Parts: sequence; C-alpha cells; structure tokens
Amino acid sequence: MRPWFGLAALIAAAPIAAQPVYGPTPASQPERGDTTPADYADTKAWMCRPGVDDGTCSANLDALAVDADGRKTPAPYAAAKDPPIDCFYVYPTTSLDKTIYSDLIPDAQEKRAVHGQAARLGAACRLFVPIYHSLTMTALLWGMSSNTPAIDTDIPYRDVLAAWRFYLAHDNKGRGVVLVGHSQGAMILKRLLAEEVDGKPAQKLLVAAYLAGNVDLGTATLKRIKPCAAPGDTGCLVAWSSYREGDPNRRFFGSAPTGMSPLCVNPAAPAGGRAPIKAYLSKPSLAPASDPPYVETIGQLSAECTVDAQGAMLGIRIEPGRYADLLGLALDRMGSGRAGWGLHSLDISLVQGNMIDLIGTQGAAWLAKRK
Repeated sequence: MRPWFGLAALIAAAPIAAQPVYGPTPASQPERGDTTPADYADTKAWMCRPGVDDGTCSANLDALAVDADGRKTPAPYAAAKDPPIDCFYVYPTTSLDKTIYSDLIPDAQEKRAVHGQAARLGAACRLFVPIYHSLTMTALLWGMSSNTPAIDTDIPYRDVLAAWRFYLAHDNKGRGVVLVGHSQGAMILKRLLAEEVDGKPAQKLLVAAYLAGNVDLGTATLKRIKPCAAPGDTGCLVAWSSYREGDPNRRFFGSAPTGMSPLCVNPAAPAGGRAPIKAYLSKPSLAPASDPPYVETIGQLSAECTVDAQGAMLGIRIEPGRYADLLGLALDRMGSGRAGWGLHSLDISLVQGNMIDLIGTQGAAWLAKRK
C-alpha cells in the first residue's frame, strides 16, 4: 500500500477536442471495483500493439497544416512501415468509471486519449499500449474532497509493470524502446524507470523516456538516467509541464523533491532555449466537414523551459500571426480549466510533432551506437 501521492498522479488529460469532464464529486467513497490482474498474454489486455487495434490507434490522423499567415497545406499522416524501435505508452486519468479503479474495458474517454496522444507516434515506432486498472476521474474527484483516505496506488503500477515485463519477455527482442506517459501514466513510468530500468539490464534498451505533466520530478530523481541535453542523446529523460507564458496561477506542476532542482526538458529544444513547436489540435467546430480531423500549427507557437521559485515549466508563447487571438482562446478552452493546472491536458498535443522528430533522431542515434 502506498499513500495517496497527491492529485498530480490523477490529473486527467482532456479529450483532445474539449475540456476535461469533471462531473460532481461523489457523495460517498466510491467502490473499489474489480482489480483482478490483467493477463497480458491475452491480446484483449492491450489497446494497441502490433496486430492488435480496434481502430483506436489507426483511425484518421490526417491534419491540415496552418502557418502564422493562415496558409493551409494538407498534412496526411503516414505510419512507419517497418519502424526499428518501439514505443511503450501509458495513458493518463481519463476513465469515467464510477469506481476508484477503472475496469479493463476502455471507455470512449480512454480511447480518445490514446488516439490523441499516442497513435501518431506510429510514425516513428511500433506502438504498445496496455490496458490497466487506472485511477479514474471518480477517484480524482473523491481525492479532491476533504478527509480522503489513502488510496492504493500500487494497483495501476502492478498492471503496467506486468505489461512491461511481458513486453520485454515476448516482444522486445533487443529492440530500442521509448517510454511515454502523461500525468498518471508519467507517474507510473517514473516509478518503473527507478525500479526496473535505472541501472538494470533494461537500461541498455532505453532510447528515451518522455514524462509529460510531471510533478515532484527533479534532476536527480533517477541515478543513471540523465536529462536529455541534445537531440542525439539516448537513454535519457525528457520531461515537461505546459503553461501559457507568464501564467500567474502556476502552482501545481513542475515541482521537485526537496533538495533537487526542478526538471524541464523541451522536446523541441533539448539543449535549451526557445524553439517553435508543432502542435496537433482538433480542428475547430466551425471548420468544413471535409477538413481532416486535426490542425497542425506551423510557426504559431513556441516553447521554452524556465525555472523559478515555483518550479520548472514549459512556457508556451503564441507568436504573432493571423490567428493569434483565436489560438489563444482555443488553448484556454482546451486547457485544464482549473487555476494552477495550466495547459496540462495539452501537454503532449502541443509538442507532438516535436516528439516524433526527436524520437526519430534518438532512435537513429541509438541504432548507430548499437552497431
């Protein structure tokens, strides 16, 4: 039993097209739900993996690229035909199940999170997405109420650990692997990295780890896995929490354990500094029905990691352009909707194009070192 580890582990990722669905706080402690361990030898325990996909990871990912002057260019998605590395992704809190732990039947919210955050990574890697007994939105709301008892956070970790070990034993076969998680998923992967990868045989397989929407993550959290400092670095950590530049309410994400410096590595510029970001956002509701489902922003946004007394953040700047005001309104609408949480629900969406580029560079560097 691990104690309740703060709301950070539970914060939900919004559906890519809307704000999070919070709902009412439960009047009494929710039921625990069935937490029978998943059997990852059963393909039904995976939302996506090679040869297994109910459409969540293969649905239309085409985009319309729009630059700062309003020029539009089709940006069709193409999955890699034979990617040389793998991505192991753990989704955040999205389940609307009424129990503390989700069941193993993904609901629409979970599928939307996986599609919006992970499916596009198929442009760079084979994708593995285990279904697990995640802490739910119901648990989040209950956890925000007063006098909340401790919640056993070992249950979600137990499942992801089992999936990881199954993947290593049956699928990896010496391939490089990228670990990707957001919010609850990032918290789980931080523990997995510390207990199963850092200084262990699996570390030699690590291309990189991407922990988005992190809390309590410092530069010395892991002993041997260091923050990425250049695009070609491998076996390293990329971590960030997104806020509008100058957000006066920033309080919640990007802190560090006592005695450590807070950590932020910009997926668009691991070496530091401000850089353009390539976001993938859902098309506006007023867009023609014939438009593809996503908009890729080109030259409209930039990001830079900054550190201050409140911690570290990836500061998102809206660059001057034809749609600057509308983009600002859209980001505010699609953000967390809660003061202090910033753009948490968009942590991956805002830099998804940069992530794919960086994973490609890191994968090539990892393969070169292996040779």
